[in-house]
Amino acid sequence: MFPRIPEYSYVLVCHWWMYLQIKPEQTILVHHRQYGVIIKTVALIDGNGFIWCKGENLSSIAVEQFGPVSRSQIIGRVLSVFKK
Repeated sequence: MFPRIPEYSYVLVCHWWMYLQIKPEQTILVHHRQYGVIIKTVALIDGNGFIWCKGENLSSIAVEQFGPVSRSQIIGRVLSVFKK
């Protein structure tokens, strides 16, 4: 997630935020079946309710390669970043 989240930073994630409306450009913590626990930015929410995520880094996994995730895969929303 560099440059939005610098290397060796700490993030504050709140899981109860996931019950509120998820919107594009929010940063979330996701449990992906292939990539494990990963921080991503919401790109869009499709008509079926699936969430498509993007990275901030040029070497990040492409939106199409990452694929959609369901709300049940969202661990929480990143509230704050603490730079080390």
